[in-house]
Amino acid sequence: MQTVNRPLGVTLLAILHVLQAILALIVGFALIAAGALLPRFLVRMPHVFRHAGLVEVIGGIAIIVALLYLILSYGLWSGKGWAWAVSLILAGLGIIFSLIALIVRGALGGVIALILDAVIIYYLTRSNVKAFFGKAQLSTYAPVAQPISKASGAPRFCANCGAPVAADVNFCAHCGSKLA
Repeated sequence: MQTVNRPLGVTLLAILHVLQAILALIVGFALIAAGALLPRFLVRMPHVFRHAGLVEVIGGIAIIVALLYLILSYGLWSGKGWAWAVSLILAGLGIIFSLIALIVRGALGGVIALILDAVIIYYLTRSNVKAFFGKAQLSTYAPVAQPISKASGAPRFCANCGAPVAADVNFCAHCGSKLA
């Protein structure tokens, strides 16, 4: 089986998910602490007692989300196919929620999130990224020692990646390098 190095963008996504997990853990523990301590400090406000449990539940959910982000980060880092699929699903859901936020609130943050999620989907569907997750094979071409000239009409191959190229093109469609 062909081994594929982890693409830089996948590494960045994994690190981003670790940072999100750390933030969610901080928020989760802070909410649990606030839910436990607020009733003690706000004795004269009985309505706070009713909501303290809800704050703790939200904090617990934030901790669970943090753990899920850590698991997703591990999957991305190690090239697990399920992490690729989950990342695509999360980015797709992010696009949907961003569009809803744009329609309802017209928020600029929705535009930024929409663009980021679209870039993530685009990136995760690139052939080298899919190959890292075992979702596609990297195309392997047998490189030739010397590319055959345009004048001969014989098939040509890119000197950089070995991909076959048409006689009338100046750039490789596979890797983008200039052809001799």
